Amino acid sequence: MADLNRVIVISGASNGIGLAIATQLGKMGNTVFAGARKEGDIEKLSSVKNVHGVQLDITKQEDIQVLAHHIELTIGHVDVLINNAGIPGWGAIMDREIDYFRRIMDVNLFGHIQMVQAFYPLLRKSTSSPIIVNMSSQGGNYALPFWSPYHMSKWALEAFSDCLRRELLPFGIRVAVIQPGAIASNAFSNQQEEFTKYKEEKKSDFSHRTVKFLQAAFSRDPGKEKDPQVVVDTILHAVYNENNKPYYHPGRRLIPDIIAAKLPSKWIDKLLLKI
Repeated sequence: MADLNRVIVISGASNGIGLAIATQLGKMGNTVFAGARKEGDIEKLSSVKNVHGVQLDITKQEDIQVLAHHIELTIGHVDVLINNAGIPGWGAIMDREIDYFRRIMDVNLFGHIQMVQAFYPLLRKSTSSPIIVNMSSQGGNYALPFWSPYHMSKWALEAFSDCLRRELLPFGIRVAVIQPGAIASNAFSNQQEEFTKYKEEKKSDFSHRTVKFLQAAFSRDPGKEKDPQVVVDTILHAVYNENNKPYYHPGRRLIPDIIAAKLPSKWIDKLLLKI
């Protein structure tokens, strides 16, 4: 295995998968700059060995530039960029304002593009087989009703990642996409208040079916999902093995992903209509 002492930048590290990744990489001896938005989360990250909790909202260009400039002045290069920040996006298309779609795309796509553009010059200075890891989802393989903002952002992120990988080939910068399955997190519990508000306020042709369809996701037990460690292990493989794969699929494969891979679209449409 290659030298473990890498300079690593990770976004969305306040909890769940991001926190697990930052903690593991720090304990292994890497220098980790772990981004979060809240002061308490930044302090929590900084308490981990070799981890520097930093203010980082990837929708804010200033946050990104401040961090990139700091690393350039103090270290001079970055070996690993992990674009982990992301949020769920849901609701009937007719129920959502266009600004809602923009917010999801800002976090799940445009923020990552800004990160790549800002840290590319520092990745070019790496001598340790640099890599960009983009956190996608199995939701980048299929499209369910009432999840359009999320699916759109993940499909776009994967197209961006494919283009990026091919553009960076001449410069030796690798790109890997992680498509986790069902992983324990608080992504849905954090949105319970918004889901309750949606149920109470939306009274359209679609809202009743939307609520019924989404109820399973918002009531699922995180304790029954895979531990984030399975994603951490996958990222370690991508980072430290130079012959990494373009795509990784850690965690339990979701039923929609299996169905989408095997059934014709018309059959899936009819099945979803019955559900």
